[in-house]
Amino acid sequence: MDKSEIKTIVFKAIEMSNNAREEGEQIPVSDQTELYGSAGHLDSMGLVAFLIDIEESFLDQGIEISLSDERAMSQSQSPFRSVQTLIDYIDTIVREISP
Repeated sequence: MDKSEIKTIVFKAIEMSNNAREEGEQIPVSDQTELYGSAGHLDSMGLVAFLIDIEESFLDQGIEISLSDERAMSQSQSPFRSVQTLIDYIDTIVREISP
Protein backbone atom coordinates (compact mmCIF):
# COMPACT_ATOMS: atom_id res chain seq x y z
CA MET A 1 0.00 0.00 0.00
CA ASP A 2 1.44 3.38 -0.96
CA LYS A 3 0.95 6.84 0.50
CA SER A 4 -1.74 7.80 -2.02
CA GLU A 5 -3.87 4.85 -0.89
CA ILE A 6 -3.30 5.78 2.75
CA LYS A 7 -4.27 9.37 1.97
CA THR A 8 -7.50 8.16 0.35
CA ILE A 9 -8.40 6.20 3.49
CA VAL A 10 -7.64 9.19 5.76
CA PHE A 11 -9.66 11.55 3.54
CA LYS A 12 -12.61 9.12 3.59
CA ALA A 13 -12.42 9.04 7.39
CA ILE A 14 -12.56 12.86 7.44
CA GLU A 15 -15.60 12.77 5.17
CA MET A 16 -17.28 10.22 7.48
CA SER A 17 -16.56 12.46 10.46
CA ASN A 18 -17.94 15.45 8.58
CA ASN A 19 -21.22 13.60 7.95
CA ALA A 20 -21.87 13.78 11.70
CA ARG A 21 -20.85 17.44 12.04
CA GLU A 22 -22.71 20.69 11.59
CA GLU A 23 -21.87 22.67 8.47
CA GLY A 24 -19.77 25.23 10.36
CA GLU A 25 -17.76 22.50 12.11
CA GLN A 26 -16.57 20.59 9.05
CA ILE A 27 -12.98 19.34 8.96
CA PRO A 28 -11.18 20.53 5.81
CA VAL A 29 -10.15 17.64 3.57
CA SER A 30 -6.51 18.59 3.00
CA ASP A 31 -2.98 17.37 3.75
CA GLN A 32 -2.43 20.55 5.74
CA THR A 33 -5.46 20.16 8.01
CA GLU A 34 -4.60 20.33 11.71
CA LEU A 35 -6.24 17.35 13.39
CA TYR A 36 -5.31 17.40 17.06
CA GLY A 37 -3.73 19.95 19.35
CA SER A 38 -4.29 23.63 20.00
CA ALA A 39 -5.28 24.38 16.38
CA GLY A 40 -6.83 20.98 15.73
CA HIS A 41 -10.35 20.17 14.63
CA LEU A 42 -10.69 17.08 16.87
CA ASP A 43 -10.93 16.76 20.63
CA SER A 44 -9.68 13.58 22.29
CA MET A 45 -12.95 11.67 21.82
CA GLY A 46 -13.24 12.81 18.22
CA LEU A 47 -9.66 11.72 17.58
CA VAL A 48 -10.31 8.25 18.99
CA ALA A 49 -13.41 7.81 16.81
CA PHE A 50 -11.50 9.08 13.77
CA LEU A 51 -8.61 6.66 14.37
CA ILE A 52 -11.03 3.75 14.79
CA ASP A 53 -12.62 4.60 11.43
CA ILE A 54 -9.17 4.51 9.82
CA GLU A 55 -8.22 1.23 11.53
CA GLU A 56 -11.48 -0.36 10.37
CA SER A 57 -10.86 0.78 6.79
CA PHE A 58 -7.46 -0.89 6.87
CA LEU A 59 -8.96 -4.02 8.41
CA ASP A 60 -11.45 -4.16 5.51
CA GLN A 61 -8.39 -4.47 3.28
CA GLY A 62 -6.84 -7.19 5.42
CA ILE A 63 -4.32 -4.92 7.14
CA GLU A 64 -4.44 -4.82 10.93
CA ILE A 65 -2.93 -1.68 12.43
CA SER A 66 -3.23 0.07 15.79
CA LEU A 67 -2.92 3.84 15.72
CA SER A 68 -3.58 4.75 19.35
CA ASP A 69 -1.02 2.50 20.97
CA GLU A 70 1.96 3.18 23.22
CA ARG A 71 4.20 3.78 20.22
CA ALA A 72 2.07 6.66 18.97
CA MET A 73 1.62 8.16 22.42
CA SER A 74 5.32 8.04 23.27
CA GLN A 75 6.53 10.01 20.25
CA SER A 76 8.02 13.42 20.97
CA GLN A 77 5.94 14.89 18.13
CA SER A 78 2.39 13.57 17.97
CA PRO A 79 1.62 11.76 14.71
CA PHE A 80 -1.92 13.14 15.02
CA ARG A 81 -1.02 16.82 14.61
CA SER A 82 -2.08 17.03 10.98
CA VAL A 83 -3.36 14.93 8.12
CA GLN A 84 0.16 14.77 6.65
CA THR A 85 1.84 13.66 9.88
CA LEU A 86 -0.83 10.98 10.28
CA ILE A 87 -0.34 9.74 6.70
CA ASP A 88 3.43 9.58 7.26
CA TYR A 89 2.95 7.68 10.52
CA ILE A 90 0.56 5.16 8.96
CA ASP A 91 2.97 4.71 6.05
CA THR A 92 5.74 3.81 8.51
CA ILE A 93 3.53 1.26 10.24
CA VAL A 94 2.31 -0.33 7.00
CA ARG A 95 5.86 -0.61 5.64
CA GLU A 96 6.95 -2.40 8.84
CA ILE A 97 4.19 -5.00 8.70
CA SER A 98 4.12 -5.54 4.92
CA PRO A 99 6.70 -7.84 3.34
